[in-house]
Amino acid sequence: MRFFLNNLELVLSAAGLIVIGVVPALLQPVLGNTMAVTALTAVVVGLLHGVIFWLIRRRQRQVRQQTISEMRTMLNDVVKNQLAIIALNAQMGRVQERQMKRIDDSVSNIVSALDHLSEESLHHWKQCYMPQNREAIRS
Repeated sequence: MRFFLNNLELVLSAAGLIVIGVVPALLQPVLGNTMAVTALTAVVVGLLHGVIFWLIRRRQRQVRQQTISEMRTMLNDVVKNQLAIIALNAQMGRVQERQMKRIDDSVSNIVSALDHLSEESLHHWKQCYMPQNREAIRS
């Protein structure tokens, strides 16, 4: 079962080629026109492949979005709690007003980044901060 799921595209393509080869051979005595049956079978197999691959891709996108959402929730909980502790300690200590403003700004920036975490923000971050990935992303 694991092999099937890991190689679904190859398995479905091989099955499609087998169907395209077998159906015309079976229907040739009945219909006589092998090329027309082969073409029609290939079109039907192609349409089925397209629908199946579209459904798989849509499901993968849903799973990815759910995972990102769960990661965002986890990071929000962990990071925001730690940021609250930092801000509270800074307020209780002898921090100058200018330093406190910088701490508050940093906390706000981190919270904003967590709130807007998405596949698009990850792609944008990679483009800006990972020069070695710029060529891979473009291609």
